[in-house]
Amino acid sequence: MLASRALVRGLQSGFWRRVSTSSAAWAAHTHDVDVADCSVPQYNNRLDTPLPDVPFVRNLSAEQKKLKEKEKGSWTQLTKEEKLALYRLTHELSYAEMRQGSKEWMTVLGGVFIFLGFTGLLVWWQRVYGESIWLPVFFTISSFVPQTSVVFFFCPYFGCQ
Repeated sequence: MLASRALVRGLQSGFWRRVSTSSAAWAAHTHDVDVADCSVPQYNNRLDTPLPDVPFVRNLSAEQKKLKEKEKGSWTQLTKEEKLALYRLTHELSYAEMRQGSKEWMTVLGGVFIFLGFTGLLVWWQRVYGESIWLPVFFTISSFVPQTSVVFFFCPYFGCQ
Protein backbone atom coordinates (compact mmCIF):
# COMPACT_ATOMS: atom_id res chain seq x y z
CA MET A 1 0.00 0.00 0.00
CA LEU A 2 2.71 2.43 1.01
CA ALA A 3 4.89 1.38 -1.91
CA SER A 4 2.08 1.95 -4.40
CA ARG A 5 1.47 5.44 -3.01
CA ALA A 6 5.17 6.22 -3.30
CA LEU A 7 5.16 4.92 -6.88
CA VAL A 8 2.17 7.09 -7.81
CA ARG A 9 3.76 10.12 -6.12
CA GLY A 10 7.03 9.54 -7.98
CA LEU A 11 5.27 9.18 -11.33
CA GLN A 12 3.26 12.35 -10.74
CA SER A 13 6.30 14.40 -9.76
CA GLY A 14 8.33 12.97 -12.66
CA PHE A 15 5.56 13.78 -15.11
CA TRP A 16 5.21 17.29 -13.68
CA ARG A 17 8.98 17.84 -13.87
CA ARG A 18 8.97 16.75 -17.53
CA VAL A 19 6.03 19.04 -18.41
CA SER A 20 7.24 22.10 -16.55
CA THR A 21 10.86 22.23 -17.68
CA SER A 22 12.20 25.31 -19.36
CA SER A 23 12.96 23.34 -22.53
CA ALA A 24 9.27 22.57 -22.96
CA ALA A 25 8.43 26.22 -22.44
CA TRP A 26 11.14 27.22 -24.92
CA ALA A 27 9.78 24.79 -27.52
CA ALA A 28 6.32 26.28 -27.16
CA HIS A 29 7.55 29.80 -27.92
CA THR A 30 9.79 29.17 -30.92
CA HIS A 31 7.14 29.53 -33.61
CA ASP A 32 7.64 32.30 -36.13
CA VAL A 33 5.09 35.08 -35.87
CA ASP A 34 4.28 37.38 -38.77
CA VAL A 35 4.19 40.98 -37.67
CA ALA A 36 2.32 43.45 -39.86
CA ASP A 37 4.26 46.58 -40.68
CA CYS A 38 1.78 49.37 -40.00
CA SER A 39 4.03 52.04 -41.51
CA VAL A 40 3.24 50.86 -45.05
CA PRO A 41 -0.24 51.22 -46.55
CA GLN A 42 -2.54 48.23 -46.07
CA TYR A 43 -5.14 46.85 -48.44
CA ASN A 44 -8.74 47.08 -47.26
CA ASN A 45 -12.20 46.73 -48.77
CA ARG A 46 -14.11 49.90 -47.99
CA LEU A 47 -17.07 51.50 -49.70
CA ASP A 48 -15.83 55.03 -49.06
CA THR A 49 -12.43 54.33 -50.67
CA PRO A 50 -13.10 51.95 -53.59
CA LEU A 51 -9.56 52.44 -54.96
CA PRO A 52 -7.12 51.18 -52.30
CA ASP A 53 -3.56 52.50 -52.04
CA VAL A 54 -1.94 49.11 -52.61
CA PRO A 55 -2.98 46.16 -54.80
CA PHE A 56 -4.65 43.12 -53.28
CA VAL A 57 -1.99 40.68 -54.52
CA ARG A 58 1.53 41.94 -53.81
CA ASN A 59 3.63 38.87 -54.59
CA LEU A 60 2.80 37.84 -58.14
CA SER A 61 3.22 34.32 -59.47
CA ALA A 62 4.76 33.58 -62.87
CA GLU A 63 1.36 33.43 -64.59
CA GLN A 64 0.29 36.69 -62.99
CA LYS A 65 3.51 38.38 -64.12
CA LYS A 66 2.86 37.23 -67.70
CA LEU A 67 -0.65 38.62 -67.46
CA LYS A 68 0.68 41.97 -66.21
CA GLU A 69 3.07 42.10 -69.19
CA LYS A 70 0.19 41.31 -71.54
CA GLU A 71 -1.78 44.14 -69.91
CA LYS A 72 0.77 46.67 -71.16
CA GLY A 73 -0.25 45.87 -74.74
CA SER A 74 -3.62 46.39 -76.37
CA TRP A 75 -6.63 45.69 -74.14
CA THR A 76 -8.66 44.48 -77.11
CA GLN A 77 -6.48 41.38 -77.28
CA LEU A 78 -7.32 40.44 -73.67
CA THR A 79 -10.16 38.01 -73.05
CA LYS A 80 -12.88 38.66 -70.51
CA GLU A 81 -11.35 36.10 -68.11
CA GLU A 82 -7.95 37.80 -68.33
CA LYS A 83 -9.50 41.19 -67.63
CA LEU A 84 -11.28 39.72 -64.62
CA ALA A 85 -8.03 38.12 -63.42
CA LEU A 86 -6.28 41.50 -63.74
CA TYR A 87 -9.06 43.14 -61.75
CA ARG A 88 -8.74 40.48 -59.04
CA LEU A 89 -5.02 41.21 -58.77
CA THR A 90 -5.75 44.74 -57.63
CA HIS A 91 -9.11 44.26 -55.90
CA GLU A 92 -10.38 41.43 -53.74
CA LEU A 93 -14.06 42.36 -54.06
CA SER A 94 -16.01 44.31 -56.62
CA TYR A 95 -18.08 47.31 -55.55
CA ALA A 96 -21.29 45.29 -55.80
CA GLU A 97 -19.79 42.53 -53.64
CA MET A 98 -18.73 45.09 -51.03
CA ARG A 99 -22.28 46.48 -50.92
CA GLN A 100 -23.77 43.05 -50.27
CA GLY A 101 -25.23 42.84 -46.79
CA SER A 102 -24.11 40.37 -44.19
CA LYS A 103 -26.32 37.89 -42.36
CA GLU A 104 -25.33 39.28 -38.95
CA TRP A 105 -28.85 40.55 -38.27
CA MET A 106 -30.05 36.94 -38.20
CA THR A 107 -27.60 36.09 -35.43
CA VAL A 108 -28.57 39.15 -33.40
CA LEU A 109 -32.29 38.48 -33.81
CA GLY A 110 -31.78 34.82 -32.90
CA GLY A 111 -29.96 35.84 -29.72
CA VAL A 112 -32.76 38.24 -28.78
CA PHE A 113 -35.40 35.53 -29.31
CA ILE A 114 -33.42 33.03 -27.22
CA PHE A 115 -33.13 35.60 -24.42
CA LEU A 116 -36.86 36.41 -24.56
CA GLY A 117 -37.77 32.72 -24.64
CA PHE A 118 -35.60 31.95 -21.63
CA THR A 119 -37.05 34.93 -19.74
CA GLY A 120 -40.61 33.83 -20.57
CA LEU A 121 -39.80 30.31 -19.42
CA LEU A 122 -38.45 31.69 -16.14
CA VAL A 123 -41.55 33.84 -15.56
CA TRP A 124 -43.85 30.90 -16.34
CA TRP A 125 -41.88 28.66 -13.95
CA GLN A 126 -42.16 31.21 -11.15
CA ARG A 127 -45.91 31.63 -11.70
CA VAL A 128 -46.63 27.93 -11.70
CA TYR A 129 -44.19 26.58 -9.11
CA GLY A 130 -43.18 29.43 -6.86
CA GLU A 131 -43.70 32.85 -5.48
CA SER A 132 -42.86 35.87 -7.55
CA ILE A 133 -39.14 36.53 -7.67
CA TRP A 134 -39.63 40.26 -8.24
CA LEU A 135 -42.10 41.13 -5.48
CA PRO A 136 -41.91 39.77 -1.94
CA VAL A 137 -45.02 38.15 -0.47
CA PHE A 138 -46.09 41.23 1.51
CA PHE A 139 -46.36 43.32 -1.69
CA THR A 140 -48.94 41.14 -3.41
CA ILE A 141 -52.39 42.65 -3.95
CA SER A 142 -54.13 40.15 -1.69
CA SER A 143 -51.96 41.16 1.29
CA PHE A 144 -51.76 44.87 0.45
CA VAL A 145 -55.50 45.60 0.87
CA PRO A 146 -55.75 44.36 4.50
CA GLN A 147 -52.58 46.24 5.42
CA THR A 148 -53.94 49.56 4.12
CA SER A 149 -57.27 49.01 5.88
CA VAL A 150 -55.41 48.45 9.16
CA VAL A 151 -53.40 51.66 8.65
CA PHE A 152 -56.55 53.69 7.94
CA PHE A 153 -58.30 52.10 10.92
CA PHE A 154 -55.60 53.28 13.36
CA CYS A 155 -54.99 56.70 11.74
CA PRO A 156 -58.18 57.59 9.85
CA TYR A 157 -57.49 61.25 8.98
CA PHE A 158 -53.82 61.70 8.06
CA GLY A 159 -52.35 58.19 8.11
CA CYS A 160 -49.60 57.13 10.47
CA GLN A 161 -46.43 59.17 10.13
